[in-house]
Amino acid sequence: MFAANVCADGGLADTQWVCAVTNVTQRRPLRVLLVDDDADMLVMLQAMLTSRAVDVVGLATNGEDAEQVAIVIGPDVAVVDYMMPGLTGFETATKIKSVRPECVVVIFSALADLADEALAQPDVDHFIAKTNLLQLDELLNEMRAERA
Repeated sequence: MFAANVCADGGLADTQWVCAVTNVTQRRPLRVLLVDDDADMLVMLQAMLTSRAVDVVGLATNGEDAEQVAIVIGPDVAVVDYMMPGLTGFETATKIKSVRPECVVVIFSALADLADEALAQPDVDHFIAKTNLLQLDELLNEMRAERA
């Protein structure tokens, strides 16, 4: 194990700063971007996922914002609604994959009959119906376990 004394400002410890010892070999948590035009859904998902020790690193209400967040933050997973103003979930998936090809894109939609079409999209990795929050939680748990 390698540990370094790192200050909150990113500098190395010296006698003027009180700093925490950080384990730099510890794996970071699964970083998730949530994309939905429904603010209540974003809040609910964030609360649910945060309580499961997932690091929600970004929220976006449309595809264009999701692309920008993906560029800056680099999420491991993007949970994307299908029906949004502007770009659809499929178009958003393509934008995210163009800037972060390693990001896993999950289409999370109220349109359960969209599953086959979603999974046929080259930039969509998973489809989960919004009525099945447990399936989303299970998928993210599996992804976290694979990273450990």
